[in-house]
Amino acid sequence: MPLYQNTSVDTNELILGNYKIEVALTSEAGTYINLGAGIVNSFGHNITKYAVQAGNAPDPLEGIATETFVVSANLIEYDASALNVIQAGALTYAVGTTGQTILSGGGNQMLTPKIFRLTNRRLINGVTDETVILVYNATMDTGLQFTAKSDNDADPINVIACNITAKPDTTRTAGSQLFKITHTYNP
Repeated sequence: MPLYQNTSVDTNELILGNYKIEVALTSEAGTYINLGAGIVNSFGHNITKYAVQAGNAPDPLEGIATETFVVSANLIEYDASALNVIQAGALTYAVGTTGQTILSGGGNQMLTPKIFRLTNRRLINGVTDETVILVYNATMDTGLQFTAKSDNDADPINVIACNITAKPDTTRTAGSQLFKITHTYNP
């Protein structure tokens, strides 16, 4: 008979499923653009520590040298206006004739960081739980990257890699400069 380490699972603490991916042009309270169908592969807070050891003291002082928050996702909907926004100034977007969008790149020098929002909403025991992750001061790690497939592939949908890295936004209060995770549930 197995020996269990916990007596039960708290369903209020579970995060099931994936996330809706959105980006805001200017502020946390601004209007968000839904990036469409896709899947968030991973996300996380990365830190690089430093340690200072004095020659005449027993314990080193440890701190955070650098920190980032990264999100890796795959998008499958080609929305030129949304792709333009997430590229943070690396692309140019225009609307051509009816039914035509023009997305072009090359030569732009500056990136304007965006705020990304990941939302996971699920129904557990008849109650809606929600986890929202806000990632401040984020830019894409690369330009547009498409994974093309054969027309005859069992799953012929092209995948657009969406990998972002956020750096601390020093205009925000220390301790809340990089990301915020809000989990709302009904006990």
